[in-house]
Amino acid sequence: MDTHKIPLDELPTSRFHRKLAFVAAGGPFCDGYLLGIVAFALPTAATDLGFGSLGSGLVGAAALMGMFIGGLVFGPLTDRLGRSGMYTLNLAVFLVCSVLQFFAVDVVTLFAVRFVMGVALGADYPIATALATEFLPRRLRGPVLTSLVVVLWVGYTLSYVVGYVLSDLSDGAWRWMLASAAVPSLVFLLLRLGTPESPRWLLSVGRTEEARAVVAKHLGPQADFDALVAEARAAGPARKGVALGSVVELFRRGYGPVLAFCSIFWACQVAPSFAVKTFQPQLLESLNVGHALAASVLVQSFAIVGTVLGMLVINSLGRRTLLLISTAVFTGALLVLGLNPWAASGLVVTLFVVFNLAEAAGSGLQFVYPNELFPTDLRGTGMGIATALSRLGSAAGTFLLPVTTDHWGTSTALYIAAGIGALGFAVSWRMAPETRRLSLAKASAARPRTQPAPDPAAAPQPRHQAQ
Repeated sequence: MDTHKIPLDELPTSRFHRKLAFVAAGGPFCDGYLLGIVAFALPTAATDLGFGSLGSGLVGAAALMGMFIGGLVFGPLTDRLGRSGMYTLNLAVFLVCSVLQFFAVDVVTLFAVRFVMGVALGADYPIATALATEFLPRRLRGPVLTSLVVVLWVGYTLSYVVGYVLSDLSDGAWRWMLASAAVPSLVFLLLRLGTPESPRWLLSVGRTEEARAVVAKHLGPQADFDALVAEARAAGPARKGVALGSVVELFRRGYGPVLAFCSIFWACQVAPSFAVKTFQPQLLESLNVGHALAASVLVQSFAIVGTVLGMLVINSLGRRTLLLISTAVFTGALLVLGLNPWAASGLVVTLFVVFNLAEAAGSGLQFVYPNELFPTDLRGTGMGIATALSRLGSAAGTFLLPVTTDHWGTSTALYIAAGIGALGFAVSWRMAPETRRLSLAKASAARPRTQPAPDPAAAPQPRHQAQ
């Protein structure tokens, strides 16, 4: 008897899907850990190695600068060379550099090592998220891609706990803090071994039989491979050579507005987020909050709550609405903090909690929108460039925040952060599309809005398109 065939977008959740989602979380977890642990390591590292606010800004922003290069270079490469080949290499580089941080002798060495770590993580964003997107059924895409950001904040928060625990050690405690990133990177590196190539990518380059074998082995006989082939053919002929994954090809095919939207909203989320979180203990202390380190751990834990909340409502509330609400709330929290620098400690901590909660709730869209809006053969390129440009913004914010607070005070820094959030809200209001009910093929055919319009997902659809 023939097995009833099911399109990949509608497959039931399998053990393979669960494992793929879990191992894809390795990069975001290490990303969060890398960016979080430096908040505790910087003050003592600065004293030990003898650098000031300029050096602190550079070290704090080093990984973000590296992610700019990693996304810009490896995003297009993963469209040319495939997803699985570089899936483990980037974490191997991260593992080696985690250990090398322990032996840093000056600010230049520390900056250089963390920059390379950032390159590895910048590469992981387009690779891991594209691979997960191209295997997962439609109903899991939003929640799973959002869960990767949950894991990022789990890593970020865990690094705060580790940093807090190690802060009472000797003057060299910062070395152990930074080197501790080797532990999660080793675990996820081992788990990623043997991950298969994306069948959608294989079809996009004409390797049909390899794609058939991957689908049969990992998705089972019920997976409708013929429908996947038809979808790939509808997208156009297999593309090879320089056109595959090229930036020129992305613009030639009309995905420039998609890239602009994804890059701007993402940058306007992470620029204030990473700047504030990297120097959160110092900001809380400057706002007269006692026990600033312990308060930072408490505040940061709400980022996990926020991303879980976003994961739970992304399909019911919708991508666009979630983005607008979260951006408006975190921008408002930053503005109120700037207007009330002498507020009571309880209010300051509450506003930091609101900021962390709201920003984190919408942060999952950083992985969802680019992976849904770009087609298979340009997904890595689009995601990589969006990652790069967002990290350029966050690196600038992280570098400039300590300089701004030193020269013009904490309120000015918070006003600037709120202004960046307001820009993100304006762009999202104008351009954010709704893709929650669309298949991957239909989502990548969508375009950012030029004016507000009704949610297309709300219209009745034929049964075979129902989400």
